[in-house]
Amino acid sequence: MEMNELKKIINKESNTLKYISDTIDEQQLLLVFELLKNCNGKVITSGCGTSGTAAKKMSHTFNVIGVSSTFLSPADAPHGGVGMADDKDVIILISKGGETEEINKLVDLAKKRSAKIIGITEKSDSYLGKNSDAILQIIVDQESDDFNMLATSSTLAVISVFDAVAILIAREENFSKEQFLKVHPGGEVGDKLRGDAK
Repeated sequence: MEMNELKKIINKESNTLKYISDTIDEQQLLLVFELLKNCNGKVITSGCGTSGTAAKKMSHTFNVIGVSSTFLSPADAPHGGVGMADDKDVIILISKGGETEEINKLVDLAKKRSAKIIGITEKSDSYLGKNSDAILQIIVDQESDDFNMLATSSTLAVISVFDAVAILIAREENFSKEQFLKVHPGGEVGDKLRGDAK
């Protein structure tokens, strides 16, 4: 194992975050932020494969800042799972190409529940792109693997963008350390928050 090669791959991913920061559509991002900030219900996230893993992480982060959120399995959605959604909710659906079969079925189900849909995809002309209330195109310059295929940099980019959105929502809501401690009393984070409260 060559340390230089490991560092090159890490730098590749680091450069992707800079690329996203420089190229992301600000109007799209603002609309997504406003939809989430003004959500009066739950923020529901969903995706398949690696996108599903990113969706679960996003949902957890929202919960930590006091925004009620849950992950909906696209496989469970047509078997009753979509019943959790209603017209007060915002559903974030992630599909790099925007044509994932399970996600497109979930688009149709979400519409029947009158939930707002945020589509995260590279392709605005995809089914997901065309049928979302707001679209956020997260387009990376490269993946980090040798074939430019493995969902690496693109997944990191999605998580990074929604980390930023969550932090800004927390600021807008004046989310305090006291509130943080109520939802995160465990682990080193809880210990530090309790120490700050003394």
